[in-house]
Amino acid sequence: MDKAFEIQKKARDNVKTLHTYLTDLQNWEIEMKRKEAALNGDLEQELPPVRSKVKRERPVQVKQKPEKKIVASDYQAWEKFDAEKACEEVDMADLGPVSLDSKKSNKIKTEKLKEEAQYEKERGNSFVKQEKWDEAIACYNRAIELVQDDAIYYANRGLCYLKKDSLHQAESDCTEAIRLDPTYVKAFQRRASAREKLGSLRAASHDLSEVIRLEPHNMLARQQLECIKNRMGTKGAKSKSSPTTPPSETKAAPEKKTKIVELPDNKTELSPLEKWRDGVHENITVIKPVKKPPHLRSKRALKHITIQEIPLGRTIDKSNDTNNNKSTNVTLAADIQEKMVFNVNDKLKESMVVPMNSVQFMSEWKYLKGNDRARGDYLSIIPPDLLPSIFENALESDVLSSVLRTVHNNMDRFPHSVAAYLKNICRVKRFSALAMFLSAIDKELINNMLKHCRDVENLSESEITDLMNKYEL
Repeated sequence: MDKAFEIQKKARDNVKTLHTYLTDLQNWEIEMKRKEAALNGDLEQELPPVRSKVKRERPVQVKQKPEKKIVASDYQAWEKFDAEKACEEVDMADLGPVSLDSKKSNKIKTEKLKEEAQYEKERGNSFVKQEKWDEAIACYNRAIELVQDDAIYYANRGLCYLKKDSLHQAESDCTEAIRLDPTYVKAFQRRASAREKLGSLRAASHDLSEVIRLEPHNMLARQQLECIKNRMGTKGAKSKSSPTTPPSETKAAPEKKTKIVELPDNKTELSPLEKWRDGVHENITVIKPVKKPPHLRSKRALKHITIQEIPLGRTIDKSNDTNNNKSTNVTLAADIQEKMVFNVNDKLKESMVVPMNSVQFMSEWKYLKGNDRARGDYLSIIPPDLLPSIFENALESDVLSSVLRTVHNNMDRFPHSVAAYLKNICRVKRFSALAMFLSAIDKELINNMLKHCRDVENLSESEITDLMNKYEL
């Protein structure tokens, strides 16, 4: 049933997507036709008929008498017929009258272009209210392409560029708007804001002064001008670097005295773990990675070096090595490392908290990656019966393998029984699917844990058989 519902849902989604696509395609086609008509001067808006009491007189149509056709057999009439004149009359009929009617058609075309530009401007204004600056700029671009002598379109596009921090473009548009309309207050204010952000404080103050001249009660412009003058350090007077003031009247700026402050020595003593990493006070050589840029690295092939793992507290058996000091150093370093690890694990265990969900568990689990003892301590503070509620549907196969490995490696350190962990892991949702992907190593670890449960925890054979079936052993 779930599969059938899923198929129905996909079918509905596909139909909805197709319907949306067709609607967008139809809207785009209508928009393109309307724009093409506007460019050709054939734009017709669906407007209601104008109701007026004044009756318009219809033009009187004068019926022209149909011209007599020349009979094919009338050779004298064909000799008098002017073919060139007839061709010119046909061409004029196709082109229409040239004098007054052509001017009227150009005027109608201009009006239709203005209507189209006004429509794009209103669309741009709606996008500005929604703070969609790129869409608004596209609308104003189309409006400017249709009508290039309207200051409002340039000023509105300058506002969008100002909101996007495209300051040079905003200043250019506002300048063009001021050129078309020298009394456009908003263009002056927007150009002043752009110039202020660009650092041209003097030019911004000139624009704001013009705004105050045009609108003396504009408090916003006065406040902005006062802030700019404070930044210029004039407090309302002319700047010291003004070109109108002669050099003799300018006062030299007082020299700023630099104050040298000695910072306290914050060198702290290195921790034992940092000392061990750096090999402080030890007769050993610490190998640290060297970071080089690609062009400085060697081009020779890398040499394969076999790395031998040494358990903590043990020395390397070197029967042929005559230098016993090296083995002693390795033993001391291993002892120090083991002590450091135990100290770090104790501090980690003090900060551990029982997780409430899978997100908290995975955050701590990833942080303890590579430290099996710390992971064992983390599992030991979690009651086994909370595992199903913690994981719910979030248990993955790799996490399950790492949890089983940690339980196996810390069986003797858990305050709870190993059987309790195995039983509650089986109660996690989707466990039956995860059990299918257990590797051979995981199953071997589970067998060892079941043997421990039988021998040490005295688990019954029926319970062990049940766990073996659940883990598909």
